[in-house]
Amino acid sequence: MNPTELDNAYSHLCHTMTRLVETDAQLFLARLALLAMNRFEDAEAAKAWIDAAAANVSS
Repeated sequence: MNPTELDNAYSHLCHTMTRLVETDAQLFLARLALLAMNRFEDAEAAKAWIDAAAANVSS
C-alpha cells in the first residue's frame, strides 16, 4: 500500500468510527483487530504487532 492509499484507508477508518457511538466503536476496533490478526501466519507475529500498537499509548 502506498502512502496515499494508506491515508485513504485511515480516513475511511476515522469516518467509520465517527459514525459509531463510543461503545460500538470499541466493539468495532476489537472486531477489526481480530480480523487483522487472522491475516498473520503465526501468533508470534500477531503478538509483536499488538505490542507495537500498544507502544507509547498511555491511559
